[in-house]
Parts: sequence; C-alpha cells; structure tokens
Amino acid sequence: MPCPSCGLENAEAARFCGSCGRRLTATCPHCGAAVTPGLRFCIACGGPMPEAPVPASRPGGGPPDSSQASERRLVSVLFVDIEDFTALAESLDPEDVRILQASYFEVARSVVSRYGGTLEKFIGDAVMAVWGAPTAHEDDGQRAVLAALELVAAVGKLRGAAPDHRLTARAAVATGEAAVTLGVEGQGMVAGDLVNLASRLQGKAPSNGVLVNEATRRVVGDAVRFAPAGKARLKGKSGAVATWRAVELAGVRSPGRGAGHAGPFVGRDGELAELMELYRRSVAEGRSRLISVLGIAGIGKSRLVWEFERQLDALPEAVAFHVGRAPAYGKGITFAPLAEMVRRRARITEGTESELAARQLSTTLVELLADESERQWIEPRLATLLDPGSHAAYDRDELFAAWRRFFERVSAWAPALLVFEDLQWAEAALLDFIDHLADWSRRHPIVIVALARPELLDRRPTWGAGHHSFTAMHLERVADDGMAQLLDGLAPGLPEPAVRHILDRAGGVPLYGVEVVRMLVDRGQVRIRGGRFDLVEPLESVDIPETLHSLVAARIDAIPPSERAVLLCASVLGRRFHPDALAATSRLDPGEARDRIAGLVRRELLAADEELRSPGRGQLSFVQDLVRDVAYRTLSRR
Repeated sequence: MPCPSCGLENAEAARFCGSCGRRLTATCPHCGAAVTPGLRFCIACGGPMPEAPVPASRPGGGPPDSSQASERRLVSVLFVDIEDFTALAESLDPEDVRILQASYFEVARSVVSRYGGTLEKFIGDAVMAVWGAPTAHEDDGQRAVLAALELVAAVGKLRGAAPDHRLTARAAVATGEAAVTLGVEGQGMVAGDLVNLASRLQGKAPSNGVLVNEATRRVVGDAVRFAPAGKARLKGKSGAVATWRAVELAGVRSPGRGAGHAGPFVGRDGELAELMELYRRSVAEGRSRLISVLGIAGIGKSRLVWEFERQLDALPEAVAFHVGRAPAYGKGITFAPLAEMVRRRARITEGTESELAARQLSTTLVELLADESERQWIEPRLATLLDPGSHAAYDRDELFAAWRRFFERVSAWAPALLVFEDLQWAEAALLDFIDHLADWSRRHPIVIVALARPELLDRRPTWGAGHHSFTAMHLERVADDGMAQLLDGLAPGLPEPAVRHILDRAGGVPLYGVEVVRMLVDRGQVRIRGGRFDLVEPLESVDIPETLHSLVAARIDAIPPSERAVLLCASVLGRRFHPDALAATSRLDPGEARDRIAGLVRRELLAADEELRSPGRGQLSFVQDLVRDVAYRTLSRR
C-alpha cells in the first residue's frame, strides 16, 4: 500500500506509514471504523464513504502548503500526556521507554479512531487529536470528551516496561473555530489559537482528569457530567478562561436533547392525533404496526414521540414502553437499541456485573413465559444482546426468532411500544430485524415507531415497503405562528424585532429556537424579571450556538462532495439567487449544475420557487438562513 504523502510502499495490513507516520486507512464518518481507502461503503456499518480528497505531494511530510484548499471549521481539539514522563524516562532503560511509548501511542490510536477522531501528532509523550475535521459529526465535542476520559483511564492501566510505576495522565478538550487544511491529516491539519488553548488547558488539568473550556461544555450539554473548575490564567491569554472538569458519562444523547427550555409543544397536533389513532387501532385489532417518522435534525421527532408517550402514560390501561437509540459509533453497536430495551425490561442498569444481569434476565423471563422449554430456548439467545461477542454462537434466524418471541410475550402482558431513535445510524442487520418483527408479529399488539432523518432512505430506499400495516410520516417545518408560540413559551417578553430575527433564521426548525434562547440565557444577554425576558442590549445579530453549528456542519459534510461544493458556492450569493448565477460561480455546465441543485433541493438544503405568480419564480434560496451561515463561515478568507 503506497503512502499518499511520502510514496513509501507499505504492507497491506499497515495502518500508518512506516516512514512518515501518515494514516493509511480511512475512517468511516458514521461508525469510526477503519476502512480501506477507495471503498464506496463502510464494511462495518454499510454507511456511504465520502469521496477521498486528492492528497498533495509533499515529500517528507513537511508543513502544509498555504496554497492548499483550506476551510474554517468548528472543531474540538484534544491534548493528553503522561504526567512526569520526563522523570520516569530518566529512571528507565531507553528500550523500556520505547516499549512504554509504543503501548501508549497504540492505545491512543485505538481510542481516537473508535470515537471517529483524527490523530494530528505525537509530541514526546503528548498526543493531539481533532474532531470536526476533515469530516464533521454533530456530536464531535461529546466524542472528544468521551475519548479523553477513556484515554486517561487507559493510561492508568498501562504497565508493560514500567510495572512498578503507577502512570497517570492529564487531558484537555477545547472547542472553537480553527483553520483546517484539507488532505493533510496528521501533518498540521488544524491551526489557530484554539490549538494553543487546548495545549495550555491540558497543562492545568488535574491528575487523571479532563479539563474543558466553556464552549466544549455547552456543545456536550448533559451527555457528560461536568464540575466547575474555576477560571484559569493561561499563558498568552489576556483574560482568565472559564474551565470545567469532565467527571463521567451521564448518558449519550443526540445534540440538542438537553433538559430545560423545551417550550410548548407546537405545530404537531395532527401528527400526535394520528399516532394515538394508529396505536388504538393496533390494540383493538391485536395487530402489529410499523410507523416511520422522518425529518431533518431538530425538526421535532423526539419531542413528538415524547408527547405521544405522555398521552399513552395517561391511559388507564398498561403500556409496555421500550426505547432504544442507534449510536453513530462504538463497539458492539449493531443491536444496541434492542440491548437497551431488554436491559430496561429486565431492570439491568449499566455496569451491572454479568452474573447479576443474567439472574435478572432469567427472573424477567420467568415472569413473562410460563412454558419452561420455551424459556430455556429464548434465554441464551436473548442474553447475546447483553454480550455482543456471543452472537456468533447462533445463526441470525435463530436470534431474530428468539428476540421476536420475547417482545410477543411482552405484548401478551400489555400492548408493546418499541421506539427506535436515530435509525439513520442503524446498521443493516438492525433494520432487517425491525422488518422481521413487523412481518412475523402481525397478530400481536406491537407498535414500532422508527425515528430517522431522511438519509435513512438513501441507504434503504424501500424502507417500510410491503408491510401490511405501515405508516410513513414526514415532519415538515413548523409555520411561523407555531414558532412564535414556541418562542413566547420559551422566553415570554422578548421584543418583537428579536422574535422576528430569530424566526427568520430558524426556518421552521424548533430546535433552533430552543438553542438560541438557551444561548442568550447562558451568555447573560437577557434578564428575567417577573417571568418576562428582557434583552440586556438590542439584539443586532445572533451568534450560531455551537450545538447547531455542529448539527448543520455534519449535515453539510454528509452530502456528496460534488453537491457540497455547490452549496458552499451558493453561500456567497446570498439568501436568494438564480440557478444560472450558481452554475457560473460553481464553474459547471448547466446540466451538471441542474443535477447537483436537484440533489440539494431533495435534501432540503435549498428550495426552488415554483409559484406561478411569484416575482421570484425560478430562483433558489436556502431553506434556512442557518445553513447558509454555516456554509459561508466554512469558507476560508483566502
């Protein structure tokens, strides 16, 4: 395998170049798995791989050429090092130091790769890694902090050449805007003050601790428990920097799903009524039903289902609730939503020892299944969900049958509701099981609600087709009156100009209103007096909250590179523009431009004015100002 940086021919199994250290394997943007360059789809999760950028020819792996393509991105930078490594190295044989460093660096590579980050460099015993470049994910800050926590814990378990020394590490994560040179991962890809900030923060981190800046805490939200660490005086910084110590994982969630500022439920009464009616029919007929709820990020899928669950909870009859989320990365994630459902049904908490978990699962099955022979057949197959490595002991048909029968027996006790969240990340095998459950459990009151973004249909265009009781919902943008009602519930008393400004930029996406109000409160830009919100000073403009920036940047990075390039060109043309102007700016012939524009319209990034009487008929516009703002801010000044 030739290195794209220095040209050295490496072994096929090599992950890094033996001469310059350049990464030789691509990383899947969906699950973080290592993928052989050139493949169109990830062999681990089936997700589409982005087109690889053409690497620059820079013999020797020197600093990036300023003429190379560059962008401005919101990134999270991680620094971690081993405490007192210099003193430790002085007391060890040089060969033992090399062995220790090799073990440490391999752990760092593994952890960073698993969380979808990019290793930038090794500096002595320090490791620098980046999330958000070259590909953005909506939860890059969360990934970086979780990787930092895991790395610090892993260093404490390293022994090897220093068995008599207890190793400790310190880490820091800083989130902010940086200049990114494309195609030079591991060779000075990220530059700017943010890198210095992360490095300085790492020097202030406590032993075996992870320190983060305020922007990282905001973007991670309540997925990680943080403790205030005071303000730090950092070299090169004119003022003190607010810091937080990452304590532990509190619960992986999708960005924007934090507690508080939820606001009133608006614009979805029709969809909620339809969900209730479909549930009642399923129970009355004793039949299963598959309901697909699709919509872009932040449009309100989770809130709709939360309100649905609240209404079901108010019914006099029992309902067996099950909720599971498909994670975008990690180990053993194929059937993670099912495992989450089974754990909750069996009252097994995270961290429960395997023997106790097995007993609790057995007790639950005794409660549900009277037939001992059926119980003995289902139990070991159901237990594989708690230990993903044991799946290989049974063929897939057996596993699917056992898992299905488990939910059927639950539905005999009470109608079962299974909510699968974030199915756009789901691996093909999980989608196959949902199909299997919907097909084979027709005579059982099992309601399956599948929440996903439209990208799910890119991977499985026939999703839901052929099922006897399938309902597809597509959540449209909330009308202005509904959005105004949401803002009034979130921040009553905001002046009309501020409300209008937020509504214009929100583009009918409820999460935008929620996150902007949260940002205004967090930054002290509003005062609350007698339950009314007053602006501290006139709202001339609204910054993009980091949570929303990450969501939109990830959306933009997920589209084909050819369409992404056109979208970035469109951002310089303003809010509305003519297709011919976009074709000229993109340097495309009309046919190519038309195809790429059609793709952007289909993905709800651009909208075409097709009203017969509209003075702007034939023009294009950004569906949401926020998309244009993030795209425009991505462009380098040069």
